[in-house]
Order: sequence, then C-alpha cells, then structure tokens
Amino acid sequence: MLVQGLQPVQPGARPIDQPLQLHLNQRVTAEILNINGEQIDMLIQGIRVIGRLQTNDQTAILEDRRTAQFIIRGSVDGVLQLQLVRPNEGALTTQPSSALMVLAQNLLLMNNLELTDQNIALGKALLNHGLPVTPQLMEELTSVLSGVKNWGQAEADMAAALKAGGMPLTHNTLALVLQTMPTLAEGVGRLQNQLAELANGKAGGEIAQLAEQALKLLQSSTIDWSKPLPRLLEDLKQAISIWGKSLESELAKQVESGSIKGNEGWLALAQLRRALDNNGYRTAVRSIDQFMEGVRQMQFLNTASPVENGNPPWLLVNLPVAAHLPGQVGQQGPFFPASLRIAYRTEGKAKKIDAENTRLVLTVDLLGGDYLTADLSFIGKRVGAWLTVSTDELKERAVDSLPNLETRLEQMGLRLQVAQCEVAAVGPVLTSEEIPVLPGAQGIDIEV
Repeated sequence: MLVQGLQPVQPGARPIDQPLQLHLNQRVTAEILNINGEQIDMLIQGIRVIGRLQTNDQTAILEDRRTAQFIIRGSVDGVLQLQLVRPNEGALTTQPSSALMVLAQNLLLMNNLELTDQNIALGKALLNHGLPVTPQLMEELTSVLSGVKNWGQAEADMAAALKAGGMPLTHNTLALVLQTMPTLAEGVGRLQNQLAELANGKAGGEIAQLAEQALKLLQSSTIDWSKPLPRLLEDLKQAISIWGKSLESELAKQVESGSIKGNEGWLALAQLRRALDNNGYRTAVRSIDQFMEGVRQMQFLNTASPVENGNPPWLLVNLPVAAHLPGQVGQQGPFFPASLRIAYRTEGKAKKIDAENTRLVLTVDLLGGDYLTADLSFIGKRVGAWLTVSTDELKERAVDSLPNLETRLEQMGLRLQVAQCEVAAVGPVLTSEEIPVLPGAQGIDIEV
C-alpha cells in the first residue's frame, strides 16, 4: 500500500533547483561562456549555471559556438545533465526569440514605455519568467540593475528570475547570485587545509587559536558516512543547524540576548578573518570571503516566498560528505557534494517542519560520476522511500540494503510502508580535479 499525502517527485515533472524553473526533458537555449572537458559554464535565461554533457565528442561540437540548445536530462547537486541538440535534430530557430521581442515591444507600447534596448531586454526577461510587463515591474528591475555596470540581457533575466521566484530583489542580492562560486564541498576541503596549517603553528598566537576554533566548526559541519546510525543522525542534525544559520542571524540573535560571543558558529570564522586581515594574511582572507559568499548563495535560496497552490516550500542545505580510504581509519579523503531538501509548512511568518507530515530529498554524488537520490515521504509513523541511482549495479546494492533500511527505521519508531528503486543515468557529475583518484577508493558505501 502506498503512503498517501505528500507524493514523490515524478519523472518528467520535477523542477530543477531554483531560481531556474526547469524540468526533465525540457529543451533550453544557452549562451556558452567556457568549456572545460565535459563541463560547460553557460547562461540559461540569464542565470549562470554549470552543465555537463554525456560525451567529449559532443563538447567538441561546441568549441566554435556561442549559443547552443540542450535537453535537460537531470540535475545532481545543482549540476545540469545535458544532451546536445544538433542542428539536424530539429533545433529551434530564432523565431521564438524574435516573436518574444515583438511581443515585448508591443507590451511596452501599450504601457507607454520607450522602445529602448534596455526596456526591450527587461520586457523579454519578464516574459521569459512568466511575469507581466508593467510600468511598476519595469521600474523595479531598472532600479535594481542600475547598480550593475553595463548590464545586459543576462543580468535582466537574473533579476526577473529572482522576482518570479519570490526572492528578495535588491542591488546586493543580485550581485550575490551573479557570482560564480565553487561547490561547498570543494570550498570546505580547501579551507580546512588552510585552517589546519594556521592552527598547527604557521601563524602562532591568537590566529592559531582562532583557526583551531574555525576548523572545529567546519569539521562539525561535514558528514562522515561511515559512522553508526545514532552518531550519523547526531552529526546530520548538527550540520544542518550550522549550514541553516547565517552569520547575520547569529549576530542578530546575540544582540537581542545582550550577550556577544564572538566564537560561536560562523562568528568564529568572522573573528579569524579579522585577525588574518590585521596581520596581512591576504590569501587566507580571500579564501574565507569566497567560502562565505558560497554559503550565502546557498542560504539565499531559502528566502523564496511560498508559491500559492504550488509545491510546498523547501529548506535547502548542501552538505559536504566525507569519504575515507578503505583500511585507513581516520584518513579523510575528498568531500562529496550532497544536497538535502526538506519540505516545511508556513504559519504566518513562522516556518515549521512537521516531522510527521513532510518529505525530504537527499542526493549524494559518488565516485566515478555516480549518484544516489533518496526521496522519503513521512506520514505519521509511516515512511515511503523512492530511490533513484545511476547504474544497475547501484540499484542491486540499494535493493539489497532495503531490509537494513527497514530495520534502522524501526529502531527510530518508524515503519517502511513502501520502497521503490529505479535507474536514471544522467552522466558523470564530478571532474577529476574536484574528486582526485584515490588508491583503492570505493566511493561512499550506500549501505551505511
């Protein structure tokens, strides 16, 4: 019997990560910014994203092209999995873009607005994101974009995307999302190495002490998949608490309480940054700044207002998952990106996660470009589990681990009502630069 209530993500209808409203098998046009192997840095609807093609021979076709069309085949940790649409495969002509421009021009004239290049770009951006072309919205977007030097269609599309997604639209938020940042997993790994050097005496004195506190913070924000279930749950709870709180919210809370403690949460990293800046450690300061901007980008996605009559709002947290070399206890390998989304309810301005009526979706990248997605629905004490993996081998292992999952859920007072597993290969996700090849490494054990 299937669990009733919140339903699992359905293939072909699942929206890809915000602020883009993309769907599986959707055809999109992208502006090519940079190509590195199978990885493509590109703009879709003005939003800068990282995509990945299935084969290198497809990438070679794009070398001399500024734009191309793709079919969305999936998304893992925010990386779009793409199939290139070749010109002889019925690629869209420029007519839709021309028709959109004509429509934007007509709407501008109807609203007594000038037909300038910037107004036309704003009109197209609003239409691209399902927003009306009104003088009020045109004025709002123009005001925000005035802080962007030489802005064009890409920046206009980004501003419209934030507006359509119900996110705060200001000069600062637009500047934040226009930045291209490494994944949190990559950022955590690099920053931990720098902090370890500082804590081990490279700087000495106050900086070493602050670096040790910041290092403990980062270590407590990662997940060790090899730990037993009780420890794993505690670590997961602590990591979500860290990634889910912004530096600004921690400062506000301490101000309200009247007790300022500079070594708690992200404040520990802020204190270290100030000390490093005062002592001329410019490289370390830049690393901390870049890392914190990446954290702010992730946390900004949680500012979207709930959409009426749409999907429930989500709490989005990216979690670095630690890998270990087999047979070498305590020796940590690279971090693997994991994305956790939890559905919550809103009551006025309050946000609440109802543990007995919610849904969570966890995606973990594995070695060799494989991945595992667990989509869990909770109704009372009943659980429905829909697993998606990238290969038949992983499916076999996942199915074999279902009895173990059922036993562990029972230990938590929950009952596995239904479980399904399917294969949806979407191609490699991580490059060799992001995840170095480890001798004897087998990836994350999905049976843990």
